Amino acid sequence: MKHLILSLLLPALSIPAFSQAFEAEAIISKPDDGGTFRAWILAASKTQIRYKTTKVSTDFVDASTSDFATVFLVEPPDYAAAIDLYEGRKYKEAQEAFAAVKNRCKPIAAMPDNFHTLAAFHEMECLRHLGDYEGLAAALKTFIKDPLTRENQLRQLDLYTMWDAVRALAWDRVLIIASERDQEALPGYQRAQVAYCKALALDNLGRGRESVVEYNVAMTADSGASEILTQQAGLKALGVYQKDTEVQAAIQNWGTKDENKNSPGYTRLTEAAALAVFYEKHLSLGKALPAELKALGKYVAAK
Repeated sequence: MKHLILSLLLPALSIPAFSQAFEAEAIISKPDDGGTFRAWILAASKTQIRYKTTKVSTDFVDASTSDFATVFLVEPPDYAAAIDLYEGRKYKEAQEAFAAVKNRCKPIAAMPDNFHTLAAFHEMECLRHLGDYEGLAAALKTFIKDPLTRENQLRQLDLYTMWDAVRALAWDRVLIIASERDQEALPGYQRAQVAYCKALALDNLGRGRESVVEYNVAMTADSGASEILTQQAGLKALGVYQKDTEVQAAIQNWGTKDENKNSPGYTRLTEAAALAVFYEKHLSLGKALPAELKALGKYVAAK
């Protein structure tokens, strides 16, 4: 029915103007075991949808979402392709792909967990992975989070506050925010973010030895799955070791009569050596260690 109760429903329907070219495949179920049917949604508001019952139809139905038990949006191919790029750590390409999906799916932006909002969320995640914190801050200003329902995604939006403090080099604030998250049960990829940001704060506040502990957490929290962050944490930790005066003293005394294998500097030097070797084997991702950090790898403690 192209005009379902047209004189009554359409005046009350607050669906924005839409392109006839847009459609989002969905599975809709009726309440009380009324069955399911496939539909192609043309536009939606928070409470109403406009849909076709066949893909080739030129007729549409306007209905209230409260008439249905569920309206499940089928993942579109362009979103799936963007996710593949993201999971393949091709973040720049994925960012561009998500931006295209976001723009195409705007007619359903009000629906729960719609692909406009999900694409916009993943576009911001690409910016985070790329270290584009200015771009992330700008994107967050226009992001509408209401359609998101998944706990980890909503928590990630909260973590962007921490990343924005990193962007602003507000290290005291970064430390406060990250420390508040220490007692929370977080999935590995978010624990790695918190640990890395906390380490950056400690490092920049002159508490390098404490920062190494957090850099190590960042490298291990999600078993290295956050590869770029893990790589950055390894480089930062090696930088802390390299600047440590006691480590430098242990380097000067290495293999001499003044070498003290029981000294803190010697211990930290061998830790640095093990990390340098580990980095080159597992974390480099085409980014070789600078010469001064690579040199730490030769100070491996004798077994």
